[in-house]
Amino acid sequence: MIKKFIWALGCILTITMLFSFSFIGCKAEEEVVEEVAEEEVVEEVVEEVVEEEIKYSQAPMLDDMGLPPVEDRLPKNPLIIEPLNEVGTYGGTKVRGTAMFLEDERVTTREDRNSFFEFTYPMPAEGPIRPNVAESWEWNDDGTELTIHLREGMRWSDGFPFTADDVLFFFEDVLADENVAFVWYYLGSYYDAQGNLPLPQKIDDYTIKFEYDETAYLFEKKYANSIFCAMPKHHLSTFHPKYNEDATYEKFNEKILFKNEGGRVSLNAWIVEEFVPAKKCTMVRNPYYWKVDTAGQQLPYFDRIEIYDCGDRPAVALGNVTGIYDHDQVWVGMPHLSMFTEEMEKPGRDFHIGFADAPGMAIIFNFDADNEEARTVQRNLDFRRALSLAINRPAISKALCYDLMTPLGCSWSPESPYFNEEYAYLYSEYDPEEAMKILDDADIIDRDGDGIRELPTGEKLEIIWDMYEHDLYTPMSEMIIESVKEVGINLILNEMHQQFHVERMRAGDYEMTTYDFYYAVEPYLELNYWAPTMPGQPYYHRKAYEEGGFCDEYDEWTELMKRGAVSPIEEGIEIGKEACRIMAENVFMIDIGIQRRPYITANRLGNMPLESNRIAEWGCCSPAFRFYQVYEKYPRGQKPAE
Repeated sequence: MIKKFIWALGCILTITMLFSFSFIGCKAEEEVVEEVAEEEVVEEVVEEVVEEEIKYSQAPMLDDMGLPPVEDRLPKNPLIIEPLNEVGTYGGTKVRGTAMFLEDERVTTREDRNSFFEFTYPMPAEGPIRPNVAESWEWNDDGTELTIHLREGMRWSDGFPFTADDVLFFFEDVLADENVAFVWYYLGSYYDAQGNLPLPQKIDDYTIKFEYDETAYLFEKKYANSIFCAMPKHHLSTFHPKYNEDATYEKFNEKILFKNEGGRVSLNAWIVEEFVPAKKCTMVRNPYYWKVDTAGQQLPYFDRIEIYDCGDRPAVALGNVTGIYDHDQVWVGMPHLSMFTEEMEKPGRDFHIGFADAPGMAIIFNFDADNEEARTVQRNLDFRRALSLAINRPAISKALCYDLMTPLGCSWSPESPYFNEEYAYLYSEYDPEEAMKILDDADIIDRDGDGIRELPTGEKLEIIWDMYEHDLYTPMSEMIIESVKEVGINLILNEMHQQFHVERMRAGDYEMTTYDFYYAVEPYLELNYWAPTMPGQPYYHRKAYEEGGFCDEYDEWTELMKRGAVSPIEEGIEIGKEACRIMAENVFMIDIGIQRRPYITANRLGNMPLESNRIAEWGCCSPAFRFYQVYEKYPRGQKPAE
């Protein structure tokens, strides 16, 4: 299968769109020409375009910096971006608030992310994988070799040439080096279904070939999903023990973090200028950024980005309402919708509300919990089914989600091609009577009269439930505890700071825990989250890789997931639907429901979508947001008169 991307010749016929080129995929030049009625007219226009050079321009802030001309800083073939609504203007600072700076710096890296490919926007499911750092690519006949052609002439933010050596450095000296701790939430995007890391082979300075053990077409989505495809070898190798005998891995692991050297020499639209822990991150435009808009303006539009650590989610929401911050789709949500709707009509307020389909809260079991009694309880299928049925989801939706939550079982998302509607809602209805019947029939009864049931072996239906401080999930968990206690299940809440909670969760140091019901749209992209593809994964069944699953159904499900991840697309869809049936019947995890999650944006920002998708496996909370095309329509606090 060959994929090559070329400029759309159809645009050439319209002279007024001379500089508004856009990509189309998977057609050779002669095929496009055949679609035009008069071939000779096309050829004449092509010759005219070739003679005419695109006029590139740059942000005024770069004019006095002594840089080479903008056309010399761009690659031979810059990536041309068609803005969401209109071509923007240069200048200004975009300001955001964050509840915390997480260790993998998701807030800062989501301002821009660059791998070989990217998804089609605004909805990744509705279009082909597009070029990004890679200008084109092709597969061999059986899908086991992927040859990638890098965009020639790209430069790092310090002006140093970007080549295949930077890709090799990242894959071989960062990802493949067991002494390097590459901290990124979407790490699984680099590995195959067996947990192996394919290593690149350099063909020339701008050509790389990856070889895989099995058919690997899924890597087009994996590489569109990943946050990096390279790191600057000329810069970071000076801190790497392989290249510097005075260096240490401890220091290198610190340096490659985005807040440190990892974000100061970059391919992204903005580079880190200053990072003050627990306070602020300042980012400034990359003068060598390699994307331009349809008018030839080098992106991004905003000169600077400032991100402030304001302590918690309510502070983020309030800062956006009052105009201190410009946008948030990470921390705000259902608990803030009432405030947003009440405040937006008041004098001086200048924002609007958008909505994203978002995963709900997940209750995550630990099938390898250190506590033997907790482990035995959670491995009991009757307990898991009864627990899910005892959760009063309608009451939760009404009280906390403005009736904007749809209950769902342990299932892929309704947006997923693998969604199996026949089984997706199993055990998601509120039915305490059925929950008690399931427990009674399984001889899980209250043997000592204290109101809490016991298994036939004596273990109490009592589990410590880890929860992080969250203005929606905390009250949601409190409602759940009360409703399941009515059927004789006792959940003991153990609340903590989110960063500490995440560390415990990833280490498997919990009895039962909570997070978003992530990776349910394209689960093959994050296979290690669901199935044991490497030691210690998934975190809710860390021993499954070496010892096998806790039940036969989990092993069957694991094999389906691994097979689906390497199958042709249509076959993989059918396998995914069967996997959906097994997980729903066996309640490997509990999903509370899908939400219509609100987010907030200042009206002064141009090219911001009103609808988005909060889907983690696409590498970003909301793939519709491409912040390098967002611009300042007017300065903060200077709303035009209506």
